[in-house]
Amino acid sequence: MNYHLKKYINKTKSEAIRLGVRLRIDSTAFDTVALVSNTKSNKIALVSLMTDVFSETSIKAYIINRKKYDWARAEGFGLDEMLELIEEKIFFPVDSDKLAKHLL
Repeated sequence: MNYHLKKYINKTKSEAIRLGVRLRIDSTAFDTVALVSNTKSNKIALVSLMTDVFSETSIKAYIINRKKYDWARAEGFGLDEMLELIEEKIFFPVDSDKLAKHLL
């Protein structure tokens, strides 16, 4: 997992602990993408480290719509293809600074 992404996830985990929640972190095949979930609320988020043309990095967070995600997987879509299906609203963008609250 990328250093910047790991640093962000550790900060988010600490915030979640202060809120009384324990988050589960799962790595993915991509170095810049991780899954963060709250097993009690059954909510899952995809967190991605993005780099722009000026080499500035930022963290983007998306809540995963489980029904639509499961549908896309059943249809044979891979993660990269799902990310391109913006109109299907499989991933709902959220403020990355408030991810722990979104997973409550």
